[in-house]
Order: sequence, then C-alpha cells, then structure tokens
Amino acid sequence: MRISVINQKGGVGKSTTTANLAVVLARDFRRRVLVIDWDAQANASAFLGLPETPAWGNTNLVLEPTRGFHPARDVLVDGLDVVPGCPDFALVERQLLGDLLTGPRRLRRALEPVASRYDIILTDCGPTLGMLAINAVAACPDVLVPIELAHAAALGALTLQKFLVEAQSNLEASIRTLGVLPTFLDDREKTPREVLGDLSRIFGASLFTTAIHSAANVRDAGGQGRPVVLTEPHSRGAEEYRALAKEVVNRG
Repeated sequence: MRISVINQKGGVGKSTTTANLAVVLARDFRRRVLVIDWDAQANASAFLGLPETPAWGNTNLVLEPTRGFHPARDVLVDGLDVVPGCPDFALVERQLLGDLLTGPRRLRRALEPVASRYDIILTDCGPTLGMLAINAVAACPDVLVPIELAHAAALGALTLQKFLVEAQSNLEASIRTLGVLPTFLDDREKTPREVLGDLSRIFGASLFTTAIHSAANVRDAGGQGRPVVLTEPHSRGAEEYRALAKEVVNRG
C-alpha cells in the first residue's frame, strides 16, 4: 500500500499522523514501512528522531533517483525506514515544472527499484498542491487526508477533492481517497462537533471512524523526536492512532 498524507492547509496534523501511523504499523502490525518526508519543514523526520536533515535530503531522490535513495534504517522501531526531508524543495519544484513530460512521475520512478522491500510507503506532503503533491499522489495513490475540525475545513477538503480528480485524469493513475481523518477534536467545543457532522455528510464512508482529539501530549511528543505512541503508549492519543492504523490496514 502506498499512501500520500496530504492537505493543502498547514497545521492540520499531517506530520504527526504520518509519524504515529508509521510507528504503529511497523511495531504493532509488523509491516515493513517507509516514510518519505516530502516537506521542506521536515517535521515528520524530526518526529521520528531525525532532527538533523542531511544535505541531500529528498532532492537527489527526485533529481537523481539512481543514487538518491538513502533511507535511514530502522528509525525508532524495527522495520521503519525514513527518507528525510530537506529545505531545498523550491529547487525541486522548479526542476519538476521544467519537465512536464516526466516530472509528475519522477518520484514513482525513483521508488520502483525499492518498493518491493516495503509493505507500506507513507509520503508526508507539504501544505501545497503543486508539482510535489502531484508526484506524491502519482507514486502513492492511496490518499489520506487529515482535516482540522475548524471553520472552512469542508471547503478546503472540496478543493483537495478537485485536485485529486484532476490529477487522476491527467496522470491516468488509480488515485483514491483512502480516508478522511478528523483532527483536533474537542468534545467541549461546539464548532468541532458541527464540522465533524459536515464532513460526515460530505464524505460518508470515506470518513474514518477514528478522530484524533486535540491534546498537548500529542503535540509535545513530536518535539521530543518520539511520537506519542511511544512516549505515552496508554494515552488517548496513542489509542486513537492505533485505531487509525487498524482502519488503514483494513481498508488497504
């Protein structure tokens, strides 16, 4: 299964979701997992214990795929590899835009020699819908969409849906919405509950049953270079990410 974790809005929990999901899938479900940090901020790398980003990062993975694939072996748990992010994604975006023929499929081609090593590949995308995002969904067509339960979230989700439909048409790829993940749920607040109802009406069965509650320990754990499923394995956040992993495996 190849999964893109994507949303054009920042701060919705993409990197947190990627890191926690990857650890649970590798440790609890015994899957061989590769995380590709596809964001200049490299948060997923930091959350998985890689605070120092190598200079080559993902740039060579796209621009020179024959020598650019350098995963960090067994990060935090056995069976989990990471291709770290790097700050040079503006360069990569320009390079890909200059190659409209093969540019959209560069990441997919780079992964072909190594994809058989892994049961699941997770690509953590940045908050844009440019050529990097197109590369992500072309290479990892099962799309997981974290959506913050805040005003205008549904409108942003519809924009993303339009992008995915256009990408599928242009790439002739089997892109599908693996699931929509509600994040930052607060049972005490009215707005998140209302937005959750809106998302349920819009997405129906595509909406994951699991929702991730807003919790300081989930955010703080990432800053320590260890996701909450490791720092506080019995917390509500950890339980929710384990429930999400089970849904992902069942849908995959």
